[in-house]
Amino acid sequence: MHDETSYLTAQFDAHHEQLRALARRMLGTSREAEEVLAQARAELGGEAGIREWLVSSVGRTCVRRLQGRAGAEPVAPDAPDGPDPVWLALLVVLEALEPGERLAYVLHDLFGLPLDDTARITGDTPEEAGRLARAARRRVRGARAGGDPARQRAVVELFLTAARARDARALAAVLDPEVVAFSERGPVHGAPAVAEGAAAFARRDRVTRPALVDGAIGVVAFAGGRPVSAVAFTLRGDRIVALDITTGEERVRGLDLTFPDV
Repeated sequence: MHDETSYLTAQFDAHHEQLRALARRMLGTSREAEEVLAQARAELGGEAGIREWLVSSVGRTCVRRLQGRAGAEPVAPDAPDGPDPVWLALLVVLEALEPGERLAYVLHDLFGLPLDDTARITGDTPEEAGRLARAARRRVRGARAGGDPARQRAVVELFLTAARARDARALAAVLDPEVVAFSERGPVHGAPAVAEGAAAFARRDRVTRPALVDGAIGVVAFAGGRPVSAVAFTLRGDRIVALDITTGEERVRGLDLTFPDV
């Protein structure tokens, strides 16, 4: 047992910076992050010393800390290198998330873990981990949502047409350079990478219908009359800044889908 604990401690120390980054993004302050790391390190023992388990240990300790904040004095977040307004704004929104949402969002969106890995760490099913991450993502991006639905639908149609034609120039015209595509496999960043995989969203053997996907402008693809994938878009002006991609009939049917009459 002593050798196993020593091994786990060595693994913990080897991944200290990644674990510290996780705790800091979960809690918002360096002081609390260090306190959580010390607590999680002291509780090591009895399980395989793998990175996922270490992340799970720190993540669950953070969740307990967040749950314990209820009714306590609020903790002011700190910034990494001076008062970065974007970082501080993100921390303010993260503070409003439920602990489970925050952990799923940090692991899946900020650290780029696939949903299967995120679910193993959070203790949820991949479907539930995806739901938590999507709910958190909507709240994080909520202030940027909105716009003219007809204009947004026109942008989405341009995207689908360009994707079917594999028209790189037309895709570049509707994708923000910093666009992010979220899927079960984790996020894909940047217009070139998103454009490269765009044809999969608009395969010619599938029928696509415009829809509201979890309240956002989007499309649902059908094969043989069955819904097989859905994409929810976030736009800024006439550019797509994010895509939420869900694949698999069971997962798609679990979304909140509304199909317009026209």
